[in-house]
Amino acid sequence: MPSQSPNEFVLTSSVRTEIVLRVAERVTPTDMLLSEIMASDSAIYDALGTLRDRGLLTQSDTGWELTAHGSLVADSVEAWQSSEAFLETNPMFWKTHRTSVIPPQFRRRLPEIGDYEIIRDTPQDPNRSEDVAISILESADACELTTPYYSRRHQEAIPTTPDTRLLVTRGVIDVSFQRYKDGHREELNNLAPATIRLTDCQFASVVTDEKLKFELLTVSGPATDRYDEPGSTDPSDRGSVADTTALFVSETEAALQWGRDLFAMLWAESDPLDPYVKRNFPDLWE
Repeated sequence: MPSQSPNEFVLTSSVRTEIVLRVAERVTPTDMLLSEIMASDSAIYDALGTLRDRGLLTQSDTGWELTAHGSLVADSVEAWQSSEAFLETNPMFWKTHRTSVIPPQFRRRLPEIGDYEIIRDTPQDPNRSEDVAISILESADACELTTPYYSRRHQEAIPTTPDTRLLVTRGVIDVSFQRYKDGHREELNNLAPATIRLTDCQFASVVTDEKLKFELLTVSGPATDRYDEPGSTDPSDRGSVADTTALFVSETEAALQWGRDLFAMLWAESDPLDPYVKRNFPDLWE
């Protein structure tokens, strides 16, 4: 019985990895592999033989092709390489921020986003990440926004067109309404109530026609969140996204689709705003 899994067997050899990925694209004759892969002929022949013996490759008159098992391994290898490349773009961000606040099915899809940029505050520009976030909102005709914190600057920059939709935590509603009652806001709400719903999610995101932006908790925050502990929904158990100083921004079409799909799922799981407001602020909401 082989000591390595098929995935490990392929990935522990650069020659085997390259053969599997090349053959995954098309049936490939031996002479083409010998001419295109930067390895000795003996290493390529040995890799072909061992891949065939493991049931991952088969040879026909037109060349080498993957078996059904080999195709699944190739998919896994491609996914692993995609994930490695995604993390390598900015490894420090992924070491210092908690992806566990993102629903698992979307966390697994992160590498499909592709190119992205991490915007950080600097000593020379301590508000850089917030300024970029505001500029994204101000330049958008509409957006889908999720937030666990209240920011007056963000609130004023949100586009108020009918296509804009907001998912906010109950804590955001509490702060927003209290600031209005205390006279710190001239207007209570400039969006239709039906476009605002309640969420428990503890990350901030914005999806526009051109950009995806999100902010995550740092790893120094409390370890409990919605997706680690489904039973815990008390925002006081978690850190604050508002304290982060790094912004994830991407403009790829895959990023926009990822953001739209995530927002759609969260919107479907969210709660209506009216019952909460009528119960907690009956004198303010009509």
